[in-house]
Amino acid sequence: MPLGRPVEISEELQGVLRQLVEGFDSEDKNIRDNQVRLWKKLEEYWRGLQMIFWSERDQTWISPDSVSFESVFTQEEQAQLGPIYDYVVDIYKAHGESIIAALAANIPPLRYRPDDADDESDRMTARTYTKIADLIYIHNKAKMIFLQGLYYLFNGGNVFSYRYVETDPKFGTYTVPKMVPQEVMTCPQCQNVREANELEPCNQCGADVPPQVTSQPIQQGETTSPKARVKIDTFGPLHVKISNYPKTQAGCGYLMLKTDQHKSLVKSIYQTLVDKIDAAKTTDSYDRMSRTIYSYPSDAEETEMNLVTVEKTWLRPWTFFGIKDETLRKEAQDKFPVGCQVTFIGPERLFAEALDEGLDDRWEIGQGGLSPTIVTDPLGKTLVPLQDMRNELVSLTMDTISHGMPAVYADSSVISFDEYGRFESQPAVVYPGTPKPGQRLSDAFAQEPKSTMSKEHMLFFRQIDQDAQFASGDFPAIHGGPSEGKSRTLGEYAMSKQMALQRLTIIWELYLDWWIRTLDGAVRLYADTVVTDHAYSKRQGNDYINVWIRRAEMEGKVGGVEPEGGGAFPVSIVQKRQTLMELMQLGNPSIDTALYSPTNARFLKDILALEDLDLPGENQRVKQAREINDLIRPEAEPVPDGMGGFTPTVMADPDVDDHAVHIAVVKTYLVSTVGLDLKETNPMGYVNCIAHLKAHQFALAQQMMAQHERTAPGEAPDSGASSTEGE
Repeated sequence: MPLGRPVEISEELQGVLRQLVEGFDSEDKNIRDNQVRLWKKLEEYWRGLQMIFWSERDQTWISPDSVSFESVFTQEEQAQLGPIYDYVVDIYKAHGESIIAALAANIPPLRYRPDDADDESDRMTARTYTKIADLIYIHNKAKMIFLQGLYYLFNGGNVFSYRYVETDPKFGTYTVPKMVPQEVMTCPQCQNVREANELEPCNQCGADVPPQVTSQPIQQGETTSPKARVKIDTFGPLHVKISNYPKTQAGCGYLMLKTDQHKSLVKSIYQTLVDKIDAAKTTDSYDRMSRTIYSYPSDAEETEMNLVTVEKTWLRPWTFFGIKDETLRKEAQDKFPVGCQVTFIGPERLFAEALDEGLDDRWEIGQGGLSPTIVTDPLGKTLVPLQDMRNELVSLTMDTISHGMPAVYADSSVISFDEYGRFESQPAVVYPGTPKPGQRLSDAFAQEPKSTMSKEHMLFFRQIDQDAQFASGDFPAIHGGPSEGKSRTLGEYAMSKQMALQRLTIIWELYLDWWIRTLDGAVRLYADTVVTDHAYSKRQGNDYINVWIRRAEMEGKVGGVEPEGGGAFPVSIVQKRQTLMELMQLGNPSIDTALYSPTNARFLKDILALEDLDLPGENQRVKQAREINDLIRPEAEPVPDGMGGFTPTVMADPDVDDHAVHIAVVKTYLVSTVGLDLKETNPMGYVNCIAHLKAHQFALAQQMMAQHERTAPGEAPDSGASSTEGE
């Protein structure tokens, strides 16, 4: 997966590539326009702007909050629309966030498997790739990417991930030898560097032949370069265009990414085009409106704002057969054997650059539902009519309540409105009134019929809520709501929750497949571009240890990648805590032994969210973790003790160490993935840890022997091997 390299192409080839892109951009335009209309509507619903109208004249959604109706609709159109109420009870976003939270409760880490389990090189490469995956999780804030991808699925139906390499001094720097070619005299037989004396034989192979002049790289100093990271970005279908007919990503001949950026930023990237970018027209406002948060374009100056559209299109090699000129087609195939990434700027498509880069090397397309093609409907589409009905029902309810106090009509000859208007209406206030002859005072008043709600009103409310849950799959059991039925026992609730989550399993499986492909591509990109060994810190208990990624450990082959835990549906912290409490209540000795193991103490503290809890032995475990870091340093080498063993560089402290806890920590580390790697990549560091372990074992044996000697005859010795002294 090499990085795309810029390729110089002729103006004629630039022109035919522009024609290809224009053809793909206009492909199925009517379908695309309808899709954009839906996607933009759903994004407006997500922001709570749901009383919106489609304007054919402006080709956008209009909200009453953002524009006056007089500037959009004629008086006749306003009369047909009637009164507009903007009461919104947003269930669209609520259901969407509930589903996203359930699917993103826990992101499964990836684990690579070796191509040949008996091949040590393959096993080492698989372990190294797994460490790279963990590092990419850290560098990219994987949780944020995961959440953003689900947002695109809910409002757009598809999610697109783009991976790239970012180099920046803020990531750190590294030094590499600066090699300069230099002519030297070498032996023709063994390439050993020789003096220019032709009379003497080679001092390495003994060949009595004249030396020859060759060019060899010679180190002359060092160069400092910034470190690089593999980054991942996500986009929705409003920014990315693909064909509607392919079943899989392999069938997509092109992928078009449109982003709107400030002209100054674009000029800083393409500095040879500064004058042309200044002269280029701004992006068509209606095209760009769909990719912004604007609800309505107020005027040209506000919507343009010095922005220009940068259009990057990835073309597969077979799309070059759309070039009619055979010579230009052959040029494109020769220059771009794996595909082409061509960049144009602005609506006039000013040519910026072309890269030799494959579509699949950079992109992964994910879908949110089952579909005959790779393009799928948004997850939130089914909620739109139900949201509209609920909004209308709320507005009608408010209208009914406001008309529940009907207007009253009175005879002005009976009551003085001038006198009535002078006072604030209050209870028990007496107002002057004179009834007509032969009539009562009450006969001078008339009242409109009172507006009342039908008895089916609340039933319809409840039915809409139930339909919304069924349509979206966001049942109450998912987010802690009451389960169906009257008993609502714990078993009934657990079963209801399991059945509710099964509905989301379809979305989870499709989304997890996209996530695995995205991370796998990023890991392989890192393996292809990393130039130096790299270490990152990993948490162990309350402390951290260094994990090394070395190029020498990536010489083998991997057989595939899979999520840890088999990709089971994500389990939230609350669910883990509930399961943990149930296991504790069982009182099973085997389960208790596992739960209360010293190595699980930190896990229990995190799950129970008890940061102030003082865990017995925690400080001892932290101390041992720090000692392990000192033991595995490259410069730390144990010294032979003369009896077939070694003396560790860090000795056990008999005065403060709880040897049983230290022994457990060292053993757990040495049998972990990191410890197994240490045995192969840093044998002396592994030997140093073993020597340190034996020192603790010897000290523990001495301690137990001393306790036994201090025990009075007939008294049972203290069998506790661990204490909390000093904690």
